[in-house]
Amino acid sequence: MRIGYLAIDRPPSCSLVELLLPFAPALQLDTAGHGAWFDAGGVRLRDGDEERYGRAILAAVAAAGGAGRVGVAATPWVARVAARVAESGETVAVPAHETRAFLGPLPLEWLPLPRRVLARLRALGIVTIGRFAELPPADVRRRFGPEAALAHRLARGDDPTPFRGEASSEPLRFQRTLEPPAVTDEALAAALDALCERASHELARHGHVAWRLRLEFVDEEGRVDACARRFPRPRRTASELLEATQDLAARAALARPVALVRLVVEEHRPARAWQPSLLGETTAVREGERERLRSLLERHAPGRIVRVVEHRPAAPLPEFRWRIAERTDEHPLAGEPVQLRRHTSGCWLDYAGRRVRIVRGGCWERIDLCWPEARHRRVFWVELADGQRLLLAWETSDRTWRLVGRID
Repeated sequence: MRIGYLAIDRPPSCSLVELLLPFAPALQLDTAGHGAWFDAGGVRLRDGDEERYGRAILAAVAAAGGAGRVGVAATPWVARVAARVAESGETVAVPAHETRAFLGPLPLEWLPLPRRVLARLRALGIVTIGRFAELPPADVRRRFGPEAALAHRLARGDDPTPFRGEASSEPLRFQRTLEPPAVTDEALAAALDALCERASHELARHGHVAWRLRLEFVDEEGRVDACARRFPRPRRTASELLEATQDLAARAALARPVALVRLVVEEHRPARAWQPSLLGETTAVREGERERLRSLLERHAPGRIVRVVEHRPAAPLPEFRWRIAERTDEHPLAGEPVQLRRHTSGCWLDYAGRRVRIVRGGCWERIDLCWPEARHRRVFWVELADGQRLLLAWETSDRTWRLVGRID
């Protein structure tokens, strides 16, 4: 399989999903940078060669007012590196058998290595990816740790991170004309409400949820004021969509009367299976559900239940699971202080005297009866380069990250 990467130098007027839809059957947005991976397999049969295929993508980006670079390789990381070395408007394709030769002369700093490891390697005279790849794998892990072992695999062209591209759908467009043109909050609110109702019905018909919205305000002369946002969690209902569009509308500084309002659902995908949480959105509903759950536990397991936690044992999972814990020390409220560091090479976690790269992560949906509402903290799950999956909580009182659990 061949993987392509589109790096954006100047943002286009439309989303990357809409741009790449005619060119790739599946794509994966790069949340750590301005770009996207896409499935570039079989393009030689359609376009003749990968360079011509990349030029067609860049021509579409330029037609939308943007600029970028394309890299094509056998793995996602090498594809992104190929796009990094390309000039603006250029495509660099790396054949699979030339991956080591392509990576060899590149600087060592392009690998996701901790600073201390980089300093030690430079002291040994190793300043290129090729020289680093020549080291024995066992010695790299023993002398420099698991983070260096992962970087060593990348240097040898072996990327353990799979391509997780998903098939994209055509954007959904809804518009409403304002007669006469208006700029008042009441007129715009009525238009947004109607558009969100239509969008919600269309998403329900497809069985999809919205991940990215674009709101456009067109005046009488055809000039467009637009704003867009991608959400960390999908939006499905009309009320959720309305809240999101109202937030987008608040960002737009409208100085002219609006003749047309257009809502574009730029990213929408099938809704995954899920189990509704027992706890609602408001504090009153949440406390009521807590009391109801406590009474059920006391009735069916008196004197035995200490706490009940809603969790995902192997995040991310499409549904929620329940666990009954009888020990209060399994999930202490305090947690172990850790440091989360952001570098150009990615995010790293410092804990237990080690620095490990974070591969991926996300929000953690949970219920914890022993966690007081007043001490609520935002919790995230992270997967480290060494395979560990941890729960991190942001403590708002002292603005620190804390390790509050591990995922089996």
